[in-house]
Amino acid sequence: MGAYEKALRAVRFEEVDHVPVVLPLVGAIYARLAGVPDEEYYADAATMLDAQIWFYEQIADVFTFPGIWPDFGAVAELGGMGARIVFSKDAPPYLHEPVLRDVKEIARFQPPDPRKAEFTAKNLEYLKYFQQHLPDKLRKKYGFMDGHLFCGGPGEIAALMLGYEKFFYGIYDFPELIHELLRKVTDFIKAYLRAQIEIVGPPRRIYVWDHLPGMLNYQIYAQFVHPYLYEVFEFVKEAEIRLYHNENNYPHLLDLISELPCNVCHIGPKHDLSQSKTRLKKCVMGNLHPIVDLLQASEEELRHRCKTMIKTAGQGGGLWLSTAGGMAPETGLERIKIIINVANEIHARDDRI
Repeated sequence: MGAYEKALRAVRFEEVDHVPVVLPLVGAIYARLAGVPDEEYYADAATMLDAQIWFYEQIADVFTFPGIWPDFGAVAELGGMGARIVFSKDAPPYLHEPVLRDVKEIARFQPPDPRKAEFTAKNLEYLKYFQQHLPDKLRKKYGFMDGHLFCGGPGEIAALMLGYEKFFYGIYDFPELIHELLRKVTDFIKAYLRAQIEIVGPPRRIYVWDHLPGMLNYQIYAQFVHPYLYEVFEFVKEAEIRLYHNENNYPHLLDLISELPCNVCHIGPKHDLSQSKTRLKKCVMGNLHPIVDLLQASEEELRHRCKTMIKTAGQGGGLWLSTAGGMAPETGLERIKIIINVANEIHARDDRI
């Protein structure tokens, strides 16, 4: 059984002999592992693709999500809607100036066509290059690029467009305008997904990041973010893997998150793994601490932590052994291999761990 099929079976809560390891690899990891400077990695589609392929030449038979993908982090949609994005020599691109300077600008703001907007258009061009040049062996083995989609969620994108402080004040002072912004952002996200589908085909997998819910109380999340995040997942409900990524901690929202039409939840380090799996009724991805476990722990401590997680939540499917959110850029291949080796050594139903 291949790595992708094993991951898919875990999503379906089907018993597997060994809990699948699924790694959240993005540019901050790919570029550093391959020894490619950030300024070169993001500047050229061929360089980016080669750096990502390099990883699979070093470590075989492990599924990653979002996998091989034109990766501009959390700024593609923001740049597409007019935010000022900065590319530095030694870091992923980041937001320098928001799209809107005042809540009252929301009424006049009209999102562009993501196919034509400079930043999302560039991302789509990279996507076409990846689709044309990805080696067939990786496409067949992992399903990369085939119906794979990637986007930010409405909550975090809207907050970043305005700035968190103005967004939070706006929730109380101008709730109608905040809903209008969330409506416009959601429509832009769906248009961006349609543009991706035109390149990669019907949805099979989607990765949606939105960390904002972890900053909100139950009532505010339910009123302002949940309906729009739900709509994004509902838009691609036919995809066999629908992942919600949020390494922020949201134990207070588990009941609401369980209602989302996603089937994998990437959880933060403070989540109780077993409780999250039970209450979400979804496959959970996590939750090794990227710093404490992967960088600071000894090899023996890391192995013990992995074994404990498998014993705690590995039986009956529903677990992707992974980090609690994105991996630290300093993470090396040897630490990754430890996680994979432990998962391959330990039987998911073995209570003697």
